[in-house]
Amino acid sequence: MNLFEEDMARGEKLFQAGKLEEARILFEQIVQLNPLHHEAMNNLGTVLYRQGDRLLAEHYYQKAFSLNEDDVDVLSNLADLYLNLKRWREAASFLERYLHHNPQDYERLNQLALAYMESGEHQKAIPILERSLEMQPNQEDIRNTLDTLKPPSSVKSCPVSRQPVPQISVGLAVYNGGKLLPQAIESILAQDFGDFELIISDNCSTDQTEKVCLHYQSMDRRIRYSRFGENLGMLANFLNVLGLATAPSFMFASHDDLREKTFMSACLPLLNKDPSVALVYPRAKVLDANSHFLGIAQDRLLADQKSPQERFKHLIWEIGMCNAFYGIFRLSILKKVTSWGKCLFGDNLALAEIALLGKIVQIDEPLFIRRLTRNYNYRSYDERNTQLMSEGDPKLFSEGISFPHSRLAYGHLELVNQSGMDDSDKDALMKEVLNCFRTRFGSQMAYEIDRAIALINSGHFYYHWNQKGPVKDSLSGTKALMPFHISGLLKRLQEALFFFPEREDLAAAYRKCCDELSKLHPTTHDDSPVWS
Repeated sequence: MNLFEEDMARGEKLFQAGKLEEARILFEQIVQLNPLHHEAMNNLGTVLYRQGDRLLAEHYYQKAFSLNEDDVDVLSNLADLYLNLKRWREAASFLERYLHHNPQDYERLNQLALAYMESGEHQKAIPILERSLEMQPNQEDIRNTLDTLKPPSSVKSCPVSRQPVPQISVGLAVYNGGKLLPQAIESILAQDFGDFELIISDNCSTDQTEKVCLHYQSMDRRIRYSRFGENLGMLANFLNVLGLATAPSFMFASHDDLREKTFMSACLPLLNKDPSVALVYPRAKVLDANSHFLGIAQDRLLADQKSPQERFKHLIWEIGMCNAFYGIFRLSILKKVTSWGKCLFGDNLALAEIALLGKIVQIDEPLFIRRLTRNYNYRSYDERNTQLMSEGDPKLFSEGISFPHSRLAYGHLELVNQSGMDDSDKDALMKEVLNCFRTRFGSQMAYEIDRAIALINSGHFYYHWNQKGPVKDSLSGTKALMPFHISGLLKRLQEALFFFPEREDLAAAYRKCCDELSKLHPTTHDDSPVWS
């Protein structure tokens, strides 16, 4: 036992013997000699609390907490301090932290429920008390408190103790949520509208995501947690939460974004009021990766016109950050979307399809909090496309040479063509798409085309966006696969040519691919683009 340990043991004996002043002096000496000794800080706070100096006790408890956020003794002492001071929200915060380490402590669960109720958050108290009764059924006072919180059975909807089918399904798709995940979950659980289910789909995270999710699932019956055995990409994870939804309304969530507590209660009535509305979303506050406020997002996606053509036209010209994707959808309409996985920018294309199916309504109040945790300082389009494919849908790399923005633009044309509008309206909208994408995304489309032409002219017909090192045809020795990949490349070149028919170099690259395919398949004779 070293000197500090001996002094700590002696100070604890003094405290237990009621010699508070001697214990205080000893712990102060330890803290002066070792200001990083969180246990001494905690013990000094406890002595001061017993002596009645709660302000100074809080100071040392908080210093101990800053040195070790996971010390359960520190968390317990801070919770007791704030409960006695009737600072309910702070008490709840430290009780939540404590219960993260000791989820079976039913007495602390009861205290957390009390803190919620005193803070006016009665809905959050109900599942906590239910959990406490599951662990210790013989608590008549707790059972009586729970009965007073629950509305009569004649009430059709209950905020937390809900009907078998909730009003909203929240789908949170996550991979390595890190320290931000608890904040995201808590911002959902703190909603002043409580009749929802939270579906969390874990894409085989390698950090503490599983532990965090299981903890919250044990605390709140509204949470359902599932986990993939391997990372299937963001798209598969998003579709998983959508497939598990049971409510008539649906909301996507992410691990790094937050919501004000009135988000659901503000959006849902507007969705329920008008059956022609497909999506309701609020404006957004934007934070940087360190949670510093950057401003209010300037997206003004007001696609609430009666005409599907006008909604679609408005959307393609105005869509920006896609914050609308995190609003509340009418699930029956969302499940009609067929464009998932057809391009790199799937959220853009999905929202365009939604605009054809129903109105998109924006609430002027900024209730969504968007945190920009992704790297946006791209050094090149190559780096940007590589990152987006890696995070969103890694299977897109297998296409080889591709044109992400031309594919997105052509995907919009496909939506128009598949719609039920008459041919004259289709023709007008297709012209609008051509004009819009050449205007808004012309530089990105041109870069992707120039890159492809350079590769093809060098005799390379298959090259990944994330391929490293010198240009080399990675499939030059596979005679069976090369015709397949050149055929796919021809389709993508045709889509680019639809938007840039005046580019002779692009047409020449197309003919070069046709010639190469003819060499591999001598029966292939058609060397004319389908657009001519």
